[in-house]
Amino acid sequence: MSTSRKFIVSIVLLFLLWVIIACISLFSGTYSIGILEALTSTDDLANTIFFKIRAPRVLMATIAGGTLAIAGAALQALFRNPLASPFTLGISGGASLGALLAIRSGLAIGVLGFSLVSISAFIFSILTMLFVYSVSKVGGVVATGRLLLAGVVANFLYSAVVMFIQFFSNFTESLHSLRWIMGSLDVVGFDTVWKTLIFVVPGCIILLSATKDMNLFGLGDDVASSLGVNIRRMEKKIYFATSLSAGAVIAVTGPIGFVGLIIPHILRMILGVDNRIILPCSFLLGASFLTLADTVSRTVIAPVEIPVGIITAAIGGVFFLWLLIRTKKEIIV
Repeated sequence: MSTSRKFIVSIVLLFLLWVIIACISLFSGTYSIGILEALTSTDDLANTIFFKIRAPRVLMATIAGGTLAIAGAALQALFRNPLASPFTLGISGGASLGALLAIRSGLAIGVLGFSLVSISAFIFSILTMLFVYSVSKVGGVVATGRLLLAGVVANFLYSAVVMFIQFFSNFTESLHSLRWIMGSLDVVGFDTVWKTLIFVVPGCIILLSATKDMNLFGLGDDVASSLGVNIRRMEKKIYFATSLSAGAVIAVTGPIGFVGLIIPHILRMILGVDNRIILPCSFLLGASFLTLADTVSRTVIAPVEIPVGIITAAIGGVFFLWLLIRTKKEIIV
């Protein structure tokens, strides 16, 4: 199958998958709403649940899942490592700490339409990226083992600071922070969704514009340079775009783990390694995955809602263990 045909077929199938899952999610929940009732009912309660709670939530799950997955795909291409993701490299931890510090400092306000929480999350996530990159680079080459260890170290450091903040918080603040750290998509209204898109859309566009360079970079530094790829500029673009988009999402949803690890890896096993296909498909499959996980989290033991981060961590933990065993020779080196 040609590349263009594979791209079109994959995009269409994954888009249909997202539409089906989004429809299931919209009409699932403690309060039963049919499609005709949602569109024609004059009942205030039905309209509020459908248009102000479920629809924004499905859109937020789509944006968050798609963004984390496409960021993970880009990082895996950059570091040439299937274990690289915003979560394993400490970017999620950095963004979480930045967002938490902004919230606790009373900076949960907007300036010129931009949330200071999102800006703080972006700053901490890009600082984390630079730290992990500088620590893992030896002799101009990124060492796989050092890369993952640096990500683990960053996550531990951030966790220590978060626990320190928790220790000196009152019960209500501590419970609110704990709930946020577990990952949640319980946004109310479309306002948060649109503000998140302000950061996500440019980040995703930048990543999609670099897919051709990512493919050439996968052939090796020397080959990529000889074919006209400006490696330093490509690296900076990916650092900036992943930090911007993932930081904005995490500032709203909390650190939802493993989406950026699982989704690109599954797609590479099915579709190959062409990043021109993998990145856009990662967005669609990540959106479907997180929307489905969120639907399960709020319906499996309804009316009690399980934080969606617990669902993704349970699935991702098993997958990560399998991936470690499958690639253990590469990691040891």
